[in-house]
Amino acid sequence: MNVKLILPAVISLTMFFACSSKHNVVVLKNERKGTLIPTVKLAVSDEKKFLLDSISAPKMTYMQVFIGDSNVTCLSFLNTYASAIYIYDYATAAVKKIIKFSRNDKDGVNTPLGYYLKNKDSIYIYNKKSNQLVLLNDSSRVLSRISLINDLPFHELSWTYFYPQYYPSTVAPLMAIGNQIVFPGQYMFSLPDSIARRFKFESHIDCSNNKVTFSRQYPDELYGHNYFWENEGLFTNVYSDIAPDHRMVYSFPVSHQVYLADTGKEGYRAVYGGSNEAGTITSFSKKLSTEELILKVCQTDLYAAIKYDPYRKVYYRFLRKAMPDATATSTIKDKPLSVIVLDENFKYMGETVIGTCNDFNWENAFVTAEGLNIEYLDKNDRSESFLYLKIFKPVNLK
Repeated sequence: MNVKLILPAVISLTMFFACSSKHNVVVLKNERKGTLIPTVKLAVSDEKKFLLDSISAPKMTYMQVFIGDSNVTCLSFLNTYASAIYIYDYATAAVKKIIKFSRNDKDGVNTPLGYYLKNKDSIYIYNKKSNQLVLLNDSSRVLSRISLINDLPFHELSWTYFYPQYYPSTVAPLMAIGNQIVFPGQYMFSLPDSIARRFKFESHIDCSNNKVTFSRQYPDELYGHNYFWENEGLFTNVYSDIAPDHRMVYSFPVSHQVYLADTGKEGYRAVYGGSNEAGTITSFSKKLSTEELILKVCQTDLYAAIKYDPYRKVYYRFLRKAMPDATATSTIKDKPLSVIVLDENFKYMGETVIGTCNDFNWENAFVTAEGLNIEYLDKNDRSESFLYLKIFKPVNLK
């Protein structure tokens, strides 16, 4: 993950403390490594492609699948260049609608990074520049602006210690539970002890009155305690999805566990949701150079998105596998990409390496009745004329 729009003064302050103090090291062992018995693997069941216009390109920053009129499944994506949300019929790949909006500070959305299409007249777009949700109607008229930092000035650095930063993606999206929008964010730096016990990374927006509340502290056993996870935001990413019974399930990059939580309540129940092959993950004892950090990332197993499949009652959890033989020229994009399948009770069912992070833009992944959709980066499409999806299903091992 590249650091996006990070505040330089905060980085400097955080790096000062990181470099000038000693750190405890947390050792997160995979106690079940090599003991799990697979019963399924993931296999490609279908492929889809969507024709893009001349001002759209693959690897779009954000997508949302929803059920539209006449119970039609729709695929939408954000085109930041065109200041528009494109909506396709998922089954036929035909364009249904393009919602354009202004990039003007006063009348629109200056820096759009994600959105939630609630209905025709309720389009919530996340505006990074001011850290707010902008509510638009079907005519793209601004109905309201909802501050996610309690109306503090965006360039006043103090808010970063109290409120999350947001980098939404298709696998870390804005979600709806009842009449609330749930918007997971993160703390962008290594979590200091002074913040760990009070910082909450998830915002809840009440659609009836635009009231914003915050919940979800990072798991105490993973963060805080003077553990140092570097300053790239890579280790404090939050991936979550809505589990059955309106529970939430969370996947943190550094943990073999997954974490369940009831909406409206604090606290987690941790259950094993790891890989049969992933190794020990450790925090850092000291600040690393850029080259050392890249090598460490390449040599470390890092978990990522978790998606619930209600059609098959399984979970898919992504893992960017360690490369023990990584060198100074290796990058995180070279890491093998594996998908772990867990049943609805998080019992291990199997895992499959589907390629590398160069082959798939895995941050654009979602579930439909057809299976697990993941954006595939077709190197032969040099004109970038299509969005390609590979669709995976679990199949029994013989």
